[in-house]
Amino acid sequence: MHLRASASWLALVALAVVAACTNGGGLSSVGGGGSGGSPSPLPTSSAIGVDLPSGKIGVENDPVWGTIGGYTQQQTSQVLAFPPGATITITNLSSGGVPHTLNVLAQTKGPPPQWPRSPSLSFSPSGNGVLGTNYATGTLNAGQSVKVKLSNPGIYLIGCAYHYNIPSEMMRGIIEVVDGATPGPTASPGTGSDVVKPAPVHRDVAARQPRLIDQNGRSFTLASLRGQPVVVTFISAHCTDACPLIDAQFSNAARRIQAQRLKAKLVTVTLDPQNDSPRTMRQLATRFEANPKYWLLAGGSVRAVEAVMHEFGVVSQKGRDGYRDEHTTFVYFFDKDGKLDQTMLASSNLSDSIVESISGHPETAEQ
Repeated sequence: MHLRASASWLALVALAVVAACTNGGGLSSVGGGGSGGSPSPLPTSSAIGVDLPSGKIGVENDPVWGTIGGYTQQQTSQVLAFPPGATITITNLSSGGVPHTLNVLAQTKGPPPQWPRSPSLSFSPSGNGVLGTNYATGTLNAGQSVKVKLSNPGIYLIGCAYHYNIPSEMMRGIIEVVDGATPGPTASPGTGSDVVKPAPVHRDVAARQPRLIDQNGRSFTLASLRGQPVVVTFISAHCTDACPLIDAQFSNAARRIQAQRLKAKLVTVTLDPQNDSPRTMRQLATRFEANPKYWLLAGGSVRAVEAVMHEFGVVSQKGRDGYRDEHTTFVYFFDKDGKLDQTMLASSNLSDSIVESISGHPETAEQ
């Protein structure tokens, strides 16, 4: 996650939120209406959906930013980030006629957020259509939308004038306007407490890549996999929450890629190199019967793995058991030229998304 996409593998940098294994990557807990319901479609990728925290838009108990909910691009709430100069659409997704607003409460330098206790929030539009400290959409009835220009870089605390102070609803969120952010269906995460600054783009990037070790003990670099679509994710072998879901989805996708004779490679990299040695990743590969022709499970030296994590903007931190199982949970799809094509959510339909994306590239059929 979290994002600068370029023609080079190592030019990808995510400004990532440190999140518990179920948070920050679209897998957060759902509050209010329970786990029922599904996300409503948004008008474009550069959009924010607004609704009560419920089965439609969840609540995320982010370890960095605290509780956020009601503003998202997917089913679960996320910290939203966009590049300066973008124009986004804010839409009330409510199907029950409930009005909402998006008001900027304050501008902040970073977490923890200092949420105003009893702010005076306007029900009328203000800010002349440009996001800033005095911006408000005004009342948006169900289905209504408004466009806003993101001309002012910064981190903004946001809330709904109707539901900000209601304990059971508490519509509040974060919008970051930062260089290098990429809007999209995953709602690019913001910087959190650990800021990973965009790395400079080097022409000799392939020669400088850190080397990883796959389940067969072979050394490789991500750049060496060019010439075919490559899907990359990061997991902790000791994680018992979202990571097993990702592993199962990658396993299913690898079998389908093999059955359909598609030319593509899935890559799972540990984000806990202190505890996940190449041997640990080999054991994980054995458990899932991973065919290295289609799915590589990689470890390596702590220095090499952390270098790859840094270039992707992946941030992990130790949980209660001492393993680095609090982390971002995004999946990155690259085309055959090594260019970032899309960023996916770790979800129960991830396998479908991966295979569909690979099948959409005509050069993927094996000869």
